[in-house]
Amino acid sequence: MISKQDQCRARNAECGRGTTCGTAAAIGTLLLAAAASVSFVVEDASVISSAAATAAVVTVPSESAPVPAGSDAVHAIETHYRDLADLTAKVVQKNFLKSVEKTQQFEGTLAIKRPGKLRLEYTNGQVIVVDGKDAWFYSKKSSQAVRRTFKDFEQANIPVAFLLGAGAIRQDFNVSVPEADKPRMLDLVPKRTVAAMKKLRLHSDECGRITRMIVHDRSGNTSDVQFSDVKEAVGLDDEQFRFKVPKGTEIIEQ
Repeated sequence: MISKQDQCRARNAECGRGTTCGTAAAIGTLLLAAAASVSFVVEDASVISSAAATAAVVTVPSESAPVPAGSDAVHAIETHYRDLADLTAKVVQKNFLKSVEKTQQFEGTLAIKRPGKLRLEYTNGQVIVVDGKDAWFYSKKSSQAVRRTFKDFEQANIPVAFLLGAGAIRQDFNVSVPEADKPRMLDLVPKRTVAAMKKLRLHSDECGRITRMIVHDRSGNTSDVQFSDVKEAVGLDDEQFRFKVPKGTEIIEQ
């Protein structure tokens, strides 16, 4: 009989090296998850950026100790993405803005490369680029770009840092399984009260691939991000993660 671990290894091999995993497969670590509450000061509404799991190893409890809820799912996510160098995917993101009781939908493409590189490009002209040091938020509509240091995201404990593998899941989050019959759906609540994110819900498959992320911020906004056409280990060029400021763009330092 083929073990579940061996089955996942076989699926990982099929989904690696530039091959496409279907719409059910999707993003993690480095991750993705992308989905933090990032306010574009130049837009009417907030864009909650997202992209998937972390690169840290979950401590496995001894046989005599109780197994924390969601341990298998957390371990599967981290195992899948721990050695994954890069990935690309299509993104469909729905943002619910509590202040105006309105839902906006965004579509775009995501590229992630370890360590610490992310590019999320929306079809509406908004772009988020993290080069490992700085994070850029660009709006073509207003010809403005906001630049922040990547360290800010790590300190705020928001999903961009989480998805890029900035910390261990159980180190930074309290994990629970909200529905007993759905062990692959996890709720992650930041242990640090200063975090902008209130809760992150992850959906993953049996092999640890994150297929959906729902981010809840402290203002009551949510960002629901789903991934498709995921390609792993494609050999992305670092040049893709260097933001080139378009001519005439106003740069805002934060």
